[in-house]
Amino acid sequence: MKNIKTIAFALIMSFVTSIALAEARLGLNITYHMFEGTGSETLRQSSAVTNYDESDEVVAPSLFFEVVSDAGVGVGVDYVPVAEIGSGVGADDDDAETSGSNNVSAEFASHTTFYAIAEGQNGFYGKLGYVVADIDTTENLSTGDSYPDTDTTGLMIAVGKNFTTVNDLMIRGDLSYTDYQSVTITSTGGSTVKADVESVAATVSIVKSF
Repeated sequence: MKNIKTIAFALIMSFVTSIALAEARLGLNITYHMFEGTGSETLRQSSAVTNYDESDEVVAPSLFFEVVSDAGVGVGVDYVPVAEIGSGVGADDDDAETSGSNNVSAEFASHTTFYAIAEGQNGFYGKLGYVVADIDTTENLSTGDSYPDTDTTGLMIAVGKNFTTVNDLMIRGDLSYTDYQSVTITSTGGSTVKADVESVAATVSIVKSF
């Protein structure tokens, strides 16, 4: 995962140095994420399968840097330090594997989006991005079992509009959709969780041009 991030960042910096007259921008995002997830858990001993649908809403800040040519075409990178994508508490039951209360949650860490941007008339723009993210799992399972952290990738598409203000400041708003690659995680005891997550997000940004 680190190699992917390094290569993508190198490509962006190569684009920056190749366009001497590109406008550089640094911005702060506040994003309202609506995560939807489907998946299943297969227990280690009984092989019983539980299917689930999970949704969560979270507001998360992020930083981005981009460069855009005079033609309105550019590249950028957006970084979210952490964002929770789901949590839950399992009910008590009598099964030997799951007796007691099970608390589980997962969050994205170092969620990085490398994107291309194309701007048109009247401030409207579109973005297409490639996402790489770590998935940190936290759980308190009655069995003493635990799930390791993992990572995922995804594709992002967004449409939005720039609103120019003063002193090289700009307000931006966009709507985006991200489809993440499905992940499979096996616990220390042999249980398996499969998950497929997607996100719809609304973002407001403050942008400084240089």
